[in-house]
Amino acid sequence: MNLKIRNHIISEKLSLLKKKKKHLFSTFLKIGVTIFLLYLVFTKIPFTKVWDILKHANITLLLMALFCFVLSQWISAERLSVLFRSVNFFLTPRSNHILYLIGMFYNFFIPGGIGGDAYKIYILHKEFNWSVKKLSAAVFVDRFMGLTAIGILICIFSFFVPGFFKEMRQWFLPLLLSISITASYFFVKRLFPSFFSVFTKTIIQSIAVQLLQCICIVILLESITNTHNHLIYITVFLISSVVSVFSFSGIGIREMIFYQAAILFVFDSTVAVTIGLLFSVMTAFVSLFGILFQFKNPKLYIKTINSMLL
Repeated sequence: MNLKIRNHIISEKLSLLKKKKKHLFSTFLKIGVTIFLLYLVFTKIPFTKVWDILKHANITLLLMALFCFVLSQWISAERLSVLFRSVNFFLTPRSNHILYLIGMFYNFFIPGGIGGDAYKIYILHKEFNWSVKKLSAAVFVDRFMGLTAIGILICIFSFFVPGFFKEMRQWFLPLLLSISITASYFFVKRLFPSFFSVFTKTIIQSIAVQLLQCICIVILLESITNTHNHLIYITVFLISSVVSVFSFSGIGIREMIFYQAAILFVFDSTVAVTIGLLFSVMTAFVSLFGILFQFKNPKLYIKTINSMLL
């Protein structure tokens, strides 16, 4: 019996060691990809050119862009709250937004380790003994709805961008849009029926989040240059959002995609890279506020029956 227990303990330790090594490898890989891509971008475009543009940016417009980004994150936090309520997890609004902000900090500044999503699941299970399975499902569907919204908007905006899919876009993009919406609808209905009742609401919230971030990109553009070619920048930004998971918080890969798109569609590559960099800095700035709450170790609260009846 003692031998079995000892073997079990050894097995658990080896499993944890493998997970730690996997996390470390993932962390170094993402950081490596980020550094490599930034190096490639700034060997093509001197950082001094980007800095010259940043020095003359309109501060008022930058603040407006920041407001749009913050509002998008507020709606995103509300979307997660809607999904939690679908499985009878009722956090107070304040607790929900604090938790979301701390999660942003973990997602941005701690790649490869415990991410923001894992942090939310861990804390809520620890504080209220809520089901890890249900929490994980809610967080996954939250991510999935966000990705679906990005796909929908890429299909819509690409239709109006010259050069995207060329002759095929007359039929291919509408078909792809229809398939995306239908597939996501049945995916949630079949695999996550607990969240199906809020499918429409969370899709609308997800689209609102992405539209606000698109507006943010437009305002950032206006803050550094005068251009009417907003749709191409927005579409490229949405595409970069999909693949941003492959680098450290999207840094590097976003700038590289903007740079490559600028060459392909013939628009100012320096402005494009600056936009990607500005958005990354803005995300980092907002995410930093999460550490303030993390240090305070805030108490999370659930809604009481009386408060839910009001």
